[in-house]
Amino acid sequence: MSLRVKFFLILLLTVVTAALAYPREDALFKRLGLEKTGLQLRQGLDLQGGAHLVYQADTKQLAAGDKAKAMDALVDVIQKRVNPSGTSEINVQTASGDRVIVELPGVKDLGEAKDAIGRTAQLSFMEIPPAANPQQAMPVETGITGKDVDRAEVTFDPTSGAPVVSLRLKGGEATKRFAEVTTKINQTGGQLVTLLDQDVVFGPATVSNPITDGNAQLQGNFSVEEAKQIAQLINAGALPVPVALVEQRTVGATLGQESVARSIVAGLIGLGVVAAFMLLYYRLAGALAVLALAIYTLLTLTLYKLSALTPYPIVLTLAGIAGFILSIGMAVDANILIFERMKEELRTGKSFTSAIEAGFDRAWSSIRDSNVSTLITTVILYQFGAPIIKGFAVTLGLGVLVSMFTAVVVSRTLLRMLIRTKLGRQPRLYGLPRAEVKV
Repeated sequence: MSLRVKFFLILLLTVVTAALAYPREDALFKRLGLEKTGLQLRQGLDLQGGAHLVYQADTKQLAAGDKAKAMDALVDVIQKRVNPSGTSEINVQTASGDRVIVELPGVKDLGEAKDAIGRTAQLSFMEIPPAANPQQAMPVETGITGKDVDRAEVTFDPTSGAPVVSLRLKGGEATKRFAEVTTKINQTGGQLVTLLDQDVVFGPATVSNPITDGNAQLQGNFSVEEAKQIAQLINAGALPVPVALVEQRTVGATLGQESVARSIVAGLIGLGVVAAFMLLYYRLAGALAVLALAIYTLLTLTLYKLSALTPYPIVLTLAGIAGFILSIGMAVDANILIFERMKEELRTGKSFTSAIEAGFDRAWSSIRDSNVSTLITTVILYQFGAPIIKGFAVTLGLGVLVSMFTAVVVSRTLLRMLIRTKLGRQPRLYGLPRAEVKV
């Protein structure tokens, strides 16, 4: 790919990300005749408030030694239901022994949230034997339940385009039993029906071909949101004990607007100081670094917004903002390594073209190693940390990846374009007034 093509691609990327990262992008797109995009920055409970729900668990039928395990399992299932990605800063904790507190940031539809949390989500497959009068046929349990399902996900029917819930059964015994059931129904002319908490989500339907590979689909004229909710409930599993909602209320931002405003001001001051240092010390190269930093910011904010269109949105909290700002430091650090290596090459009398290439090549190993070590740390934090730590790890890890792109690709392309001009081959503009440089 030619240098000119790379430059125009970077320019296009800047324009697109600037439009998407714009705080009122919906208004901007509306002027262009486009409908609402649904892009938005998701904010955590500490920034925007949300809902506070308290559930009472019914543990009367459990032995005293089993209550603690049941409550731990209950918290785990609820956490999976409301926070499947583990990054949404949703707080789920036990209280008073048999109560569970759930705090949901920015929740607007309390009814939907309560329905998702409170459903027992017992998935079962039932067989309806062939009968002269189908209305009088009684469903028979097959013994296959949600425990036999390994994974559920939303897919789309290739013919109609309608959303369906695709199930992947666990291997071994579960797949074997499902194959036996569907083979029997196929041969006898019966029907298969799938229930979720006694509500029919699929069927009754005949089985045209036995399902022997462990893959099944639930088609019930779902909307996309309904299909997502069903898949999420199946993946999270059934509640180990029944629960009842005993308290609900909305809560304000835990840190308040004043604290958020101060944090933003502090971040802008920090960025301003960093930009001033780069301009004063590295001059022309520093200006390119600041430009690359602006592109980094636009690209990162765009990725945050685009994540809202996925099942695993990135939720921004103060901890997440800290990870974002820390990754900016990583981006600046990469540019400093590159510029220092380039200046060393210029001092040896190399041409600007050779100095830039050698500077990037020599700095790459240091940039790679430092960023890889940071990414390893973010993986560990995400795997073992609390939700607020996971949010920090996600924003930091994503920021590190984007910063590597902007430092190695964007900065390099801009420098290569710059040295083609007479202005770009002035040693004093790189902080080397006395260097002997071949131009």
